[in-house]
Amino acid sequence: MNEPRIHLNNKTPYKPLVDSLDSLRQVRRVALQNYFRQLGITDQQHAEKWLARSFPVLSILAPVMTTSEKTIEYPGDPMCLYAALSVATAEAHRAYKFPFSAEDPYNDLCPRWGAFPSFEYRQQVEGSGIRPSYAVLNPNTDQTIYDPRVWNAVIQNQFIEHVLRPMQPRVVLISTVSPGFRYAIDIARTIRSHAPNALIVLGGRHIDETVRFNYLTETLDLLNSGPLSAIADGRIPCVFDFVISGDAYYALDCLLKAIALTMDIPQKVATTAQVVSVLRSLVYEYRNTPGRALICGLTETTTDIFPMPGLKIDLSALPNPYQAFAIRSRFPIFTNEDGFVLRTGHLLLVDACPYKCNFCSESVLVMGRMQRFSQDPVARSLERILTCVQYGAEALFFDDSVFLGGNVQQMLELCWALAQAQELAQVHSDPYHQRLVKLQWGAQLTVEFLTSLMTTEKARHLLVAMQSAGCNYIYIGLESLASGVMNKIHKNIQRQNGRTWSDKIWQGLRLLKEVGIRAGTSILFGLDGETKETIEQTIAGVEALIDADLIYMASPNLLTYHPNTEIARLHGRQDSLDYHSATFESRPPYTFFEEAFPEVVSINLSEEDIWLIHQETKHRWGKKRLGAAEAII
Repeated sequence: MNEPRIHLNNKTPYKPLVDSLDSLRQVRRVALQNYFRQLGITDQQHAEKWLARSFPVLSILAPVMTTSEKTIEYPGDPMCLYAALSVATAEAHRAYKFPFSAEDPYNDLCPRWGAFPSFEYRQQVEGSGIRPSYAVLNPNTDQTIYDPRVWNAVIQNQFIEHVLRPMQPRVVLISTVSPGFRYAIDIARTIRSHAPNALIVLGGRHIDETVRFNYLTETLDLLNSGPLSAIADGRIPCVFDFVISGDAYYALDCLLKAIALTMDIPQKVATTAQVVSVLRSLVYEYRNTPGRALICGLTETTTDIFPMPGLKIDLSALPNPYQAFAIRSRFPIFTNEDGFVLRTGHLLLVDACPYKCNFCSESVLVMGRMQRFSQDPVARSLERILTCVQYGAEALFFDDSVFLGGNVQQMLELCWALAQAQELAQVHSDPYHQRLVKLQWGAQLTVEFLTSLMTTEKARHLLVAMQSAGCNYIYIGLESLASGVMNKIHKNIQRQNGRTWSDKIWQGLRLLKEVGIRAGTSILFGLDGETKETIEQTIAGVEALIDADLIYMASPNLLTYHPNTEIARLHGRQDSLDYHSATFESRPPYTFFEEAFPEVVSINLSEEDIWLIHQETKHRWGKKRLGAAEAII
């Protein structure tokens, strides 16, 4: 297929066709009222009105299957998806509560995201990402998520029979990281075949990295492994109607309102071209909303793009992602006195890593900016914690690449505030306050942060404050224990006084041990400078740390190329990465590691090396070695 023609809409914010948009709203509102009368629905029948005006929406997290067809991967909650949906579900909930009033954000039709899950529902949910029934006529927001964890023939058939056919969604939202992109494509194909009236919207980290708008040149920056490039040259079919990249919170809300204004009222059906015609006007109304995003409307021959420059985002001003969804995670690192694994919520207070490691897709180099809780961050962060406990969380994990972006003062103040809240809660016997008193939590830090960026006394002071507030687990990326490798990594910044990276690792882990915090560790093979000798140095070095009882868990990983990372460019792989082909064979030894399949693993590792890493770490690290299917984070 020839490259689609790119239609750039709203190069700079302007106000096109607004009178026509207002007229459209008036006409559709009258048409909807007439539709109610045809159905015999009176003004007092709010539940019937809601069902008549709403269209079913299904949201999917494309799985990352790397071990075997029967293994469930990524047992945590799909926070990337929940966060992206937070604004849109909150707006739909307002429409559910205030139908056709001044507070109703929808003009006529609206997504069928109604009630938020009740506390009783939240307590009863199981760990599976697949909800028990998708045939519910009026589901709560949590019941509209499909998180299959794997994608194979069995799951595909279940998806068709128990999700698509009974639900018949009119909009399907798919979120994917790069290793899940091939499954996202096949999921979209399946939807096309069995729910042909659905508009399919694609987003997620893979899209953020591969589809970007350059506001200086007002042009698209597309990477070869992204959906637009793959569709343009015919590597994949045009199975997506819309693509959203960047800060999707308000952009997705804008797109859904455009779809709602476009759909045929009785049938709840719209085409991409119809939605695009409304978007040309509607994006102007979103010009002052937070977040920089891009909406692309796709057909077989054209691509319409809508840049949304947006304002700076304060993450704390966004709705709590768990407001609309239940906490399902149970991580085995958090258990009660009886050994029962606790219900564990995720929190994200900073969305990028301050370090500039060339292999990491979470680096500020790739993200382009660091967004955080900006206004009154300590109070807002504490509020978010307490809300998650109200929702039923017994433990929490902070997904920040570095807890609170490494702001020591904020970390101390948050820990003091949380400890005070826990102390005050001790006088209460109700379940909420008891969960708060017993709350366990973990976060991510770096060796460099604990050993070089502050004195030992200050690091100990911080860790004691964290431990006193319930922190009993820290996850650290050790990467490699070979100096020749780590001297090229930005995490190892300060190298004075003859201290090696290994010296700093020992110092940092001993400090955690002293204050009673367990250390989970990630080890990465395949970085620049990796050889059989450095592989052996790392395996032996981790083995020594395990023997010294300084490591609670060690997770071996292979370097895989993320599309927009510097190492992908340095290794000449950015234009040859294949994340879209559905014919890749998931086979050993790659299946023993997260996100690994042959076409994207580091050029510094041979298959023989990978077998060696698997066998030696399994043998020498023993029960401390964590397999891919047991990933904690």
